[in-house]
Amino acid sequence: MEKKRLRILDIIRKTIDLHVHVGPEVLPRKHNLLSLFENQKNKIRKICIKSHCYSTVSWAKLVNETFNTDFFIGSVTLNNFVGGVNLDLLYADANITKAPFVVWLPTIHAENHLKKSEWEIRKEWVMDPDFKPRKSETIRPVKIFEEGRLTKDILGLLEYVRDSNCVLATGHISWQESESVVERALSMGSRKVVVTHPIYQLIDMPIEVQKKLAKMGAYIEHSYAMHSIDKISYNEIVNQIKEVGPKHCILSSDVGQPFSPNPDAALSDFAASLIERGLTYDEIYQMLVDNPRQLVK
Repeated sequence: MEKKRLRILDIIRKTIDLHVHVGPEVLPRKHNLLSLFENQKNKIRKICIKSHCYSTVSWAKLVNETFNTDFFIGSVTLNNFVGGVNLDLLYADANITKAPFVVWLPTIHAENHLKKSEWEIRKEWVMDPDFKPRKSETIRPVKIFEEGRLTKDILGLLEYVRDSNCVLATGHISWQESESVVERALSMGSRKVVVTHPIYQLIDMPIEVQKKLAKMGAYIEHSYAMHSIDKISYNEIVNQIKEVGPKHCILSSDVGQPFSPNPDAALSDFAASLIERGLTYDEIYQMLVDNPRQLVK
């Protein structure tokens, strides 16, 4: 048992976690950048910091330069807080840093999310009786399609992401929207595309669509939080990974909630649980280390 634990910890120290939420934010968060860095700097190789509300590109650059490290990867999530599909913001971020950063399509302001969730910010993400979420029906969605076609803004975004060496992630848009966006992005020459936790109940992408997009070159993400918060079984996660193939998947924590473990602990538990259900150490290494490294190089 100790040998297994040490082997997993060795993998985690080399891991690039591409999905960690950080504050300050509208939602309560476990860490700000400084406390997250102090807690995780010797336990995991790199972390992509995500906010539903703000670009974290300048935050990542500031901490990396202050501490002479490349620990943090920045990102921006295209919700209403940043103006939706805002190419001016991407231009500014791309000129702040030469390092690759992640561009998430809308999450809590995706039309799919707002249609399927009563609340903009779901109560199970917060677990704070004093938090006052907004009703989804009061929020204007960020559009991916208009009249059955990808919007001009989305097409412009795909060009910009490709030319700026960014990582495109699909956020909480519907699986049908993801299928169209990913196909178009890959056909335009993008090689850094992630289908964000397609097993999530609000997305529920069919496995055959996942396999098709993976064969085209996209990576399929599976997150610890899908089990810890959304109660999807480890067996179902393993089944989907085996169907798609570990060479096409990445693992992330998707933590940052005050009640969740830190990224290294979450991923250690995630890795051990997946290994118990039939995945190998080499497959875990590929999904935590090798595949994410390809995305952020």
